[in-house]
Amino acid sequence: MPHSAKPPSRLDETDRRILRALQRNGRLTNAALAEGIGMAPSPCLRRLKALEEDGVISGYRALIDRRTLGHGVEAYAFVKLAQSDPDWRTRLIEKLKAFDEVISCQAMTGECDLLVHIVASDIEAYGEFAMQRLLTLPGIADMRSSFVLATIKPDRGWPI
Repeated sequence: MPHSAKPPSRLDETDRRILRALQRNGRLTNAALAEGIGMAPSPCLRRLKALEEDGVISGYRALIDRRTLGHGVEAYAFVKLAQSDPDWRTRLIEKLKAFDEVISCQAMTGECDLLVHIVASDIEAYGEFAMQRLLTLPGIADMRSSFVLATIKPDRGWPI
């Protein structure tokens, strides 16, 4: 189980080189990683394990093109919640987490309370999801949707 993440000031340049290399290619072997950052394999592996244990590296995954999985529509729903008790909000959030169509969800400040990232096979499937599942959740006061027309810069990791 990871400890609390290291504050950025505790990451030295070697840690940052490891993180940059792994964000570019998370499948690097330790030998290739060590060579790429100019370190011997054993100390590189110790650094890598420490970054994982400290929660700086929280996992590894493949980047997959959504279209190859049949997700032709990508949208963001800006959700405004009705005022209610914290228990209700917790239950709503758990329901949102359970929807396969919901890729991510952030609690927001400003005009909306939740920013919900959603995928669907097509516009009809999105409409059905929004009207039959999302908008029927108790406590949702309003929702606006914006559809992704093109990805200008895909998410390739955090600035390091």
